[in-house]
Amino acid sequence: MITVAHLDEQRGFRGGEQQASWLVRGLSAHGVNNILIGKPSQPFVSILPGMETLRRITLPLRGEFDLYSAFRLARITTEFGVDIIHTHSSHAHGIAVLAKFLGSPSFLVVSRRVNFMPRHGFLNRYKYNTADRILCVSQTVHDTLRIFGLGSSQLKTVHSAVDPERALMTAVPRGSLGIPEKVPFLFSAGSLVEHKDHDNLLQAFALVRTSVPEARLCIAGEGPLMQTLKERSSSLGIAPAVSFLGHRDDAPGICRSADLYVSSSWSEGLGTSILEALYAGTPVVATEAGGAREMVIPEVTGMLSPSKDPGALAAAILFSLGNRDKALQMAERGKALARKNFSVERMVASTLETYRELLSKQRTE
Repeated sequence: MITVAHLDEQRGFRGGEQQASWLVRGLSAHGVNNILIGKPSQPFVSILPGMETLRRITLPLRGEFDLYSAFRLARITTEFGVDIIHTHSSHAHGIAVLAKFLGSPSFLVVSRRVNFMPRHGFLNRYKYNTADRILCVSQTVHDTLRIFGLGSSQLKTVHSAVDPERALMTAVPRGSLGIPEKVPFLFSAGSLVEHKDHDNLLQAFALVRTSVPEARLCIAGEGPLMQTLKERSSSLGIAPAVSFLGHRDDAPGICRSADLYVSSSWSEGLGTSILEALYAGTPVVATEAGGAREMVIPEVTGMLSPSKDPGALAAAILFSLGNRDKALQMAERGKALARKNFSVERMVASTLETYRELLSKQRTE
């Protein structure tokens, strides 16, 4: 039996933790013994509450240079015979590297979910070179790490997945959102942070409104830019047509009620909200960031525009709204792509294959 310790030091429950939850559930179904290690009172160590076989361990995890947590992790891996430490965040990666330095015998597998170029410098290069395998959520992330200097044998692309039950949740009635039934309805979901570039979306929507004045936009998500973006919508003269919904657990249900899902980021690892929209059959317009092109094939599964270009984004939105039949045809092809290439089963199988490759290498050495 393979024993895997999953490490995540994040507070709250976001996309990475959701992906880890599906992975752990799938691995358990394949007979893997999973241990969850996270901060006290944080959601990660409480995921999958019905699975009594999961061992749950809390550590302080105070940043990637937390020597105490690294020492404890090294002891845990020895005590429980951990074959693989699988980290699900950057700081968790750093702590695991320290644990190996302090004597942990486990292989280190890292899930890389962001597309930022790692910082250069000796310590950071040591951190990344120590990982036995880095699972990149998109080919774009894979390519970024190759440019950073990592070898292709150390990297593997394992796409994030879509949970069908979540993607196909019951559609949220437009009326509950204050959206009339007949007006063009655009939806976007994501944390209100800089790289999601909601300012680009608002500028594009202002241009769309000059041609389609009845159009409405809802944005689901929380973050430090909430007030700034509200003020921006006011300065653009579109505030009455834009609704900031905050965090919504039913975001996929809102997406299913929309005419169009729009992603406006300038940086993404993959973009799982795009995947959910495709899986549900909602037409998609996205900026070319991260792994978007791996999902949104231009004019085949959706419309793709350059990042940081409100005019181009507005043009793609207007094309999709004005050519409804073609937009729905692209959405059908997008749905088929999402269901074939981005399933939880495929993510689990690819990850388990990686574990077995590493353990097989150990047996032959």
